[in-house]
Parts: sequence; C-alpha cells; structure tokens
Amino acid sequence: MTTAPAHSDSVLTVLFGPSEEQHDALTRAVATSGNAGSTLDKLPPAVRDIAAREVASAAAGLLDINLVDVLVAGWRQYQDLTSAARRTLAAPGSSELVELATHRITLSQQPYVAILVDGSQFAKVQLGVSVVFDLSAVLARVRAGFLVGVHAGKCDITATLSIDDEEVVSKQAHIDLPGEITLRREIRLLPAREYPQGASQPQAADDDKPWWQPPSWWEAAT
Repeated sequence: MTTAPAHSDSVLTVLFGPSEEQHDALTRAVATSGNAGSTLDKLPPAVRDIAAREVASAAAGLLDINLVDVLVAGWRQYQDLTSAARRTLAAPGSSELVELATHRITLSQQPYVAILVDGSQFAKVQLGVSVVFDLSAVLARVRAGFLVGVHAGKCDITATLSIDDEEVVSKQAHIDLPGEITLRREIRLLPAREYPQGASQPQAADDDKPWWQPPSWWEAAT
C-alpha cells in the first residue's frame, strides 16, 4: 500500500493522481491485472487495446465517487448529529458542537463490464471498489439543521480497486485537522421534508471546487 496526497474530493484521484494521469494509469492497471489480463489476452490484438481502454473508462466512472458524499451518507445515520440537527432547526440562531466518537464509514460496490465481440458476450470483467474512512476526535458544528463545519480530528481514507477479485491498487490518505474547517456549502443532515419550505440546501457558486475551504497549512502539508 502506498500513501497518496489527500487533497482531492474523489476516490479516483486518491488512487490514480491528477486527472491527466488517470486514464493511462487505469488502462495499465487493467492490462497488467493477472485475471483481467488473461481474459484480454484471448482477444485479437486489434481488439485487446480497445477493450482495455473501455474497461478502464468503466472503472473510472465507478471510482468517480465524491468522498464527502460518502461521509455525509454515513453521518446522516449518526444519531447524535441528526438529533443536533433537529434541535438547531427548532431553535433558530442556535448552533451545536457534536463530538463524534471514533467510528468507521465504509462503501463497497461491485459492478461488472461485459466485453462484446461481434454482438455476443465474450467475457465479463468484475470490478470492485471499497472506501473505508476511519475517523477519530472529530467535532462537527451543526446550525439550523445543517453541517456547517468540521473541527480538529483525524481521518484515514483507504481506497481499493479490484478487478476479477484481484486487488489492483490500494492507497491511503491521511488528514489531520488542527483547527476548524469551514465548509464551502452547508450540508443537509435531515430529510428534506423536515426543513421549512424554501429552506433547501444552499448551493455554492463554485461547486467544482473542493467541498471544504483548505486551511493555510494545507498546501505545505500535502
């Protein structure tokens, strides 16, 4: 396992680096995978490279997972957070700091890609991705039913890609939070029906940017 810089928002970038490197790295991973490589080797040479690129594209789509979406999905099941969301929603102007006990959030998906030759299925390549967040000493700031900030804590992210049950790449990112991180957009913690009409989640004007505002130490640390 190698360590990746944790300055991206997607599993794809944690595993394969900046966008300009991702497709080539994924294609190499598919072509050199023992199980998938054996399957692709049975194809005619002219078809083999095309198939490898198509499998890589499918894997890229699978790995284009927003990390904060996974975290928030897990936190929406965290009773202390949802209780704080309801209390602050009922008391306009109030906010709460919620201490999150050491916990783990996981995601696992296993789609497959069918390889067709002359309209018939020649082979099936099974993909698998897992993402594990190990979090400790995290304080969450909740206001008006929304998560608005994350305070000091630690987060280890382990992302793994497998092809035909063979682990192809696994990398880990580590984040230390020495102070409060202000989110670029507030994140809803409760079902939309529980909010007053017109109180939909604010959308940032720069949604293509990271979900949080990096603190001043971030660039030096990464």
